Amino acid sequence: MTFSNQKELTHKLNECCDAYYNRSDPIISDAEYDALFDKLKQMEQESGIVLSNSPTRTVGYEVKSKLTKVKHDILLLSLDKTKNTGDLIKFIKANPCLMMFKYDGLTVELIYNGGSLVQASTRGDGFIGEDITHNAKTFKNIPLSIPYQGFLRVVGEAIIHKQDFQTINANLPLSEKPYANARNLVSGSVRQLDNKICSKRNVHFMLWDVLEGLDNECTSYRYEKLIYCAAMGFASPNMIVYKTVPENQQLEEDIDTLKQEAIKMGIPIDGLVVKYDSIEYSQQKGGTSHHNNDGIAFKFEDEREQTILRDIEWSLGRTGQLTPVAIFDPVELEGTVIARASVHNLSYLRDFDLNIGDEIEVYKANMIIPQIFKNLSAQKRIEKLGVQHPQICPCCGQPVNVEHVNNTDTVYCINPHCDGKKLSAFEHFVSKPAMNIDGLSEATLSRFIERGWLNTFADIYHLDQHKASIVKMDGFGTASYNKLWNAIENSKKVTFDKFLVALGIPNIGKTAAKSISQYCQGDVGQFEYLLNQDFDWTTLDDFGQVMSDSIKQWFKDTVNTTTYINLLNVIQIQKSEMKEIQDSSFANKVVVVTGTLQHFTRDSITAKLEELGAKVSGSVSKKTDYLIAGEKAGSKLAKAQQFGVKILTEDDFVNMISD
Repeated sequence: MTFSNQKELTHKLNECCDAYYNRSDPIISDAEYDALFDKLKQMEQESGIVLSNSPTRTVGYEVKSKLTKVKHDILLLSLDKTKNTGDLIKFIKANPCLMMFKYDGLTVELIYNGGSLVQASTRGDGFIGEDITHNAKTFKNIPLSIPYQGFLRVVGEAIIHKQDFQTINANLPLSEKPYANARNLVSGSVRQLDNKICSKRNVHFMLWDVLEGLDNECTSYRYEKLIYCAAMGFASPNMIVYKTVPENQQLEEDIDTLKQEAIKMGIPIDGLVVKYDSIEYSQQKGGTSHHNNDGIAFKFEDEREQTILRDIEWSLGRTGQLTPVAIFDPVELEGTVIARASVHNLSYLRDFDLNIGDEIEVYKANMIIPQIFKNLSAQKRIEKLGVQHPQICPCCGQPVNVEHVNNTDTVYCINPHCDGKKLSAFEHFVSKPAMNIDGLSEATLSRFIERGWLNTFADIYHLDQHKASIVKMDGFGTASYNKLWNAIENSKKVTFDKFLVALGIPNIGKTAAKSISQYCQGDVGQFEYLLNQDFDWTTLDDFGQVMSDSIKQWFKDTVNTTTYINLLNVIQIQKSEMKEIQDSSFANKVVVVTGTLQHFTRDSITAKLEELGAKVSGSVSKKTDYLIAGEKAGSKLAKAQQFGVKILTEDDFVNMISD
């Protein structure tokens, strides 16, 4: 019997269990099942391999109070990146290489000793991760037992297949917002404290390197070690081996072959990885504090499709801004079907010269956000024919105004009490950067508003008055209501900066709110004193006249002040914990971050900079000390160059904080 037979039998028995327990439709007799079950147990004893989804093991669900930190003995560093096939060929010329999937998931390290899985951890920052052993045991394809009895350290990616991701979203209750992408879903799944949640997400582990072990069983080559691991139950990586340097045409064909394989298998990837096959040669190449020099990541160019523009809708936001949204014939991009894309503002609309019936080219920025790349029809026209902006608000019917700020034209509804702004305002209020009330999705808020239960923000904290009606709504029940109400109750304790963000004062975002909170030391009374004194907010770092005027104008509106007072009657402002500022190159420096980052989210790099004592700003000025520029940096980069601001790449930043 081979291991493939064992996997087939495991799969068959799981199908029988599903039919018996979940569908009440047994496909074999109990005696047949027992015989196959005993056969599988024998095969596992003989092979020394037990898969995590084997029916021979009883899944014991485990709940952790918190995730403990794990220091990586071997640093899990990143890779240098390119979008140029010429760079790949140059890399391969140095030594034979392997080319394999660059999985779009969460990097996970597994440690085995004595034939058993002893620890699983996330990559974290490469130096310190989190212990997720309890969740890894529920992954669908991790071998819990292997025949190799020595110490083994492997690294791979936790992923959720595209089909599973779509199924999970499709089965969500109407009250819950769909997950944005599989990468975010898997990241949240493997970091759950209750592994029962992770077990339902169909997480898989895709091996891509052996960091330690198998020295006596294999030669010092990656390919051999990966194949050896596949024979022990790990997912076999899709690889192309280069012992000689390929021609550019051959390389491009190989890239397309692997890309199509990933699509066929439903495996989320965002590129390919090329690594030296020889481990000895890899070790000689060394690396930086950011990445090893033994590999390079090839990032796919944005996939683009042509389609026909059918309409321009105008979406109303909480501030009254009307944003044009392009509606076009559906096209499939990066594994999902899209039919709409934001056009951002009136200036963008004019620049593209969009007209109904135009042939346009669309793509997904960072493989996530639908965008228009080009208007193919406009190139053929002599005169501009573009769609015009509405003259009245599509919601309240009141006149609109076009505001020209920083060379950008934006359409606004000028009715201060337009009902159409309400839903967007509530969405902003409950969002994570603000009050962080989980469970109040756009759909749920809309239903509550339609029923007249939500007119002001404070009404959220009185939804318990409508409990009897809520539990009877489609998608709700007692458990869902209790979960929602607990989230609402928990939100009552909030820091002053988050409270300011939640109010939705125009031009006052997270950075500005933090500056105000720090200046007032998180004290509401001090803030109100400054308001009454007509304080000049431009004296704060990175505050312009527009922002200062926005605060003053907002609090002059009696509707707004009533909202403010009513909220303070039901919530408690918590003092923020003051972190000790580290002695670093960024202490007391003004830093702006722009462009697409590879190793940080915008929130995580902001948190890191603030930890280092920096003041993170949203705009470039003469006071800016550093600009950290990712891909597609845009106008902020040009402005920084104009002011002579020191410009750092993401790698420069990582190197500076690692020194």
